[in-house]
Formats: sequence, C-alpha cells, structure tokens
Amino acid sequence: MVQVPIKDYSYANARVRAMTSRLLEPSVFRELLAAPDYNRALGVLEETEYQEDLEHFVLEGARPTVVDRAFNRNLVRNFGKIKEFFVGKPLRLVNILLSRWDLYNLKTVMRGMRALVPKQEIMRILVPVGFLDEAVLQEIVNQPDLRAALDAVVIFSMEWPIPYGRAVREHLVEYLREHDLSILELALDRFHYQHVAGELGGGDPDTSLVREVVRLEVDSINLVTLMRICGMELEASRAEDFFVPGGSLEDPAEFARLMALGQPENVYQGLLRRFPEYRAPLQAAWRSFDEKGEGAFEDELQKNLIRRCLGMARDPLGIGVIIHYMWRKYLEITNLRIIMRGKSIGLIESQIRKELFLWEEMSGEGTARG
Repeated sequence: MVQVPIKDYSYANARVRAMTSRLLEPSVFRELLAAPDYNRALGVLEETEYQEDLEHFVLEGARPTVVDRAFNRNLVRNFGKIKEFFVGKPLRLVNILLSRWDLYNLKTVMRGMRALVPKQEIMRILVPVGFLDEAVLQEIVNQPDLRAALDAVVIFSMEWPIPYGRAVREHLVEYLREHDLSILELALDRFHYQHVAGELGGGDPDTSLVREVVRLEVDSINLVTLMRICGMELEASRAEDFFVPGGSLEDPAEFARLMALGQPENVYQGLLRRFPEYRAPLQAAWRSFDEKGEGAFEDELQKNLIRRCLGMARDPLGIGVIIHYMWRKYLEITNLRIIMRGKSIGLIESQIRKELFLWEEMSGEGTARG
C-alpha cells in the first residue's frame, strides 16, 4: 500500500473521497425499509458492498447476530484502509480519532464478562480498529472471569500506546468494594481523554479539528452524566469524580455546581444556560426525557456529534475529509443495524423510521428535527 508523505493529505483524501462515493445511496435505504420481511431486506443488502462481508460468515447462516458481525467487519475493513494511507503526524491524528473504539471495546468486554455473556458473543460486537487488534481483545475475553480480564488489561497495556491498565489498577480496589462497573468505565474515560489531550498540542488546522472532535465527545459524556446522576445525594468532592476533562467544562468545580442544581429539570435549565451551542439537542432530549430518561440525552448528543463531524470537510486537503467519511460510515452502519434488527422482529416501516439516526438528512427528505 502506498503511504503518503508526512504533510500531504491530497493522495489520502482522494482515496477517502472514492470510499465516500461508495457509501449507500438513500434509495438503498428506502428499498430496505420497504422490504416486506427480514429475508427480503437481506437480499437487498446482499446486492451492496456488504456482500463480501456477509459471504465471509455464510457458513454461520443469516441470523441478525451474523449480520451484525458482517457490519463490524465492514467497518474495520474500511477504517483499516484509511490507516494504510498515512505515515507520520497524519497517521497519529487518524489513530487518535480511531482510539475511541479502544474505549468502546474495553467497556464492552467488561460489561459482557460482568453479565456472563458467552465469549463468542462478546467478540461479535467488538470493533477492533483502534490500537487494540482482534488478537489482543480475544486474549482478554478468553480470561476465565472479569477479574482475570482486568488483570490482563493491566499487564498487556504496559505496551499499548494508551496504557489503560493504569486507570484499572488505580480504581480496582474501589470497584471490588462497590461492585459498580461505572467506577471503572469512568476511570477509563478520564484516562483516555487526558492522554488524548496530551497528544493534541499545537495550533495547526488539522490538530485543531481533531481536538474539536474530542471536545464534542467529552461534552457528550459530561452532559449525559449530569443528567444521569442529578438528584443523587453526593458530596461536592464526589460529584467532581464524575467529571471528564477535555471538554467545554474546564473546571470540575463547575461540573459539581451544575450537579448541585438538584432535580433533572433544574440541571437541564442550567445546561441550557451554560451550553448555548447545545440548545437544540438538549431541547430535543428533554422532550423525550420522561420516556427515555438520560438515554434521550445520549441519543441527541450523539446525533449532534455526528452532525458536527459531517460538517468538517470544508478543506479538501485537510483531515476533515477523513473525519467526514468516518462519521458517514458510522452513521450508515448504525442505521443498517436498526433496519435489520427491526425487520428481524417484524417491525413495520414507520416504526423503524422513528428509530433511525438523522434519517431526514441522510435521505434528503427534509431537515432532521433535533
């Protein structure tokens, strides 16, 4: 594979634009939605670029879990191509963008092993596209229990670019005492974004753009956390323990003050005042709060993150083209999962459409609301 010089995005971006052109057209999604059942929808999918990935698992049948594995394989395969285009600083920035999947994978392993999910099922939903490859993740999952898996993370991560084992080791005693997995998940979030922030010094446009993506990710975590824990009786110092640095909130004491507003409606109003740029997603989430709880905020802030990243391709010779593609691809696969799962349990088209992410914007059927 040809690799581009350290400061030249032109070749790589041309390749990524070609990959973008192969993303599914809105007409394919409309055909999938209109399919009368799961098998007919699968037939539509088999006529797309996902055919290769579906065929890879042909001996396992066509169950929804197998289709999920095909989607993950496609994501890993395409994101892996992007890494092959670069060397030097551009490759480091691309790896930082993809490292969010390491965080996702480690949390998924912990949750799966805590819930005694079969090892094969845990591996099925992992996306090994960051620094941690499939072999490393398989070794962790193969441990006899969660405690052994955590010990493996501590040992293996000594050689990882982001040594997550330090966060696990520092909070392991607290986790074993409280048996609350969110203790380790928060520790991983904090460690990850502190490390990433240290890698994103400098004011060049590409580094600044990646830093903006990271800021949006951290803001989403902090805002969702505030809506999740508001109303809990916590000491101010304990509230600050839930804070993840690297976002718009620079002072953990300010996080604690927002938390101290108390009930969800008060915290929501405080967030509206403090984060005017998030007014639209916050308002959309609040409208669904009674039905979905903090999950409504997680969904709407995720949509906001996707929208913002899709708008970062303004410079044809900058990393924004790569960011745009990554989130377009992620959005495509997210909606394919929703459609195929919906078809597998017999949902009708109108029910599935309600669950799709940014469907109006993807399909050109108007402007998405919130």
